[in-house]
Amino acid sequence: MKIILLTWFVVFTLKAPVIHGSKSRIIGGSPTTIHQYPFAAAIDVQTPTSKFFCGGTLYTRQFVITAGQCVDGAISFTIHLGSVSRSDPNRLTLSTSEYFLHPDYNPNTLENDIGLIQFRMPIDYTDSIQSINYLALEPLPSFHRVTTIGWGQTSDASSQLPDVLNAVFVIPLNNNECQEVYGSQIVDNMVCVEGNYNEGACHGDTGGPLVDTYSRYYSVHVGVSSFVSGNGCESTDPSGYTRTYPYVAWIQNITSSV
Repeated sequence: MKIILLTWFVVFTLKAPVIHGSKSRIIGGSPTTIHQYPFAAAIDVQTPTSKFFCGGTLYTRQFVITAGQCVDGAISFTIHLGSVSRSDPNRLTLSTSEYFLHPDYNPNTLENDIGLIQFRMPIDYTDSIQSINYLALEPLPSFHRVTTIGWGQTSDASSQLPDVLNAVFVIPLNNNECQEVYGSQIVDNMVCVEGNYNEGACHGDTGGPLVDTYSRYYSVHVGVSSFVSGNGCESTDPSGYTRTYPYVAWIQNITSSV
């Protein structure tokens, strides 16, 4: 997927090109089923001045992992679970205003771009609603194929979000390669990925997961969709994610205390 902002965005120059903080989409992806990704969360975010869409990942019965930029300054969230279709009347819909933003989140550089949303009450798991199996405990090896999913834009030509969740295979780059594109603001806690031309994240995908799937029933959360190139989602520039593994202790400290 290539990542693109919907209602508001963060823009900063690392080197060249410009990076857009995502509220993104998936470019060049394929439609999915909920049984492939029962942890997928669609999030409508309300701030005092705007509304926008983000993705997320169900982690426990009461928490969703998303991007820091998706919770920063928010006053309420409407979270949808249990369907790949944003128009499905039977999906589970929850409202909450509780969130946790990483204390070192930097909206200008998108460092530590990770947050948690807390439901008012724990939910029940079903065949179509399950938490992701594991969080990554170590860095991704470069050039190891992973999957990114989201409801973000599917082309630069249209800002309309698709109804159905899309997925695409991407390849992680080492950070030296990513710095050749974006400069020194690519730090260790970030990872860049690239797909074939016209494949990747875009506006509306922000907050969604980067997933390493070992089998049909074994998925590992390895990253959070964070930024895309200002050259457009359909460019060959890599997309950026917050790595999961440096934040596992922070996530577990919060979720285990509830």
